Amino acid sequence: MSDLEIPNFPMLLMEPLISVPEESRVGFLARLERSAADRYREWAAESGDLAEGLIACADREDEIANRAEKLVPVWPEHEEIVVEALAKARALYAGAFEGHPLRDKIIIQAHAERQGSLAWLGFASQTDDAAMKQEFLTLAGLEVASAEHIDEALGVQTTSDA
Repeated sequence: MSDLEIPNFPMLLMEPLISVPEESRVGFLARLERSAADRYREWAAESGDLAEGLIACADREDEIANRAEKLVPVWPEHEEIVVEALAKARALYAGAFEGHPLRDKIIIQAHAERQGSLAWLGFASQTDDAAMKQEFLTLAGLEVASAEHIDEALGVQTTSDA
């Protein structure tokens, strides 16, 4: 595992993210969370003994998406831009996992969760609304919970992605 190269997901996804108007970025990220949920479910079907935990991770991703969309949905006038940006982001994400065995894909995803938590922390730091700030902090915590589950299930030593 020591030679496993972990992508810098914020940099990898920067182009599609900045193509989305700021008012719809939370909703855009929510939709990316749904993609992660789908990935976890696919891996659960392949993984046998890890399946239950991966389903729990998928459920957390769906919870993140639901809560984020409730907070700040994609604006209707941005829908076409978001759909196009999502296609690009999903392709970039898929490339990060390509050619890796399942265990490494799951480890890469754990790093993506930790990196993704930083986005929610960033949104929390940018709002003065206490309820919204708390909700973004909750989203960050859900991301980290999945990463911690993966680390524990696979016996991976946690390293910082920050």
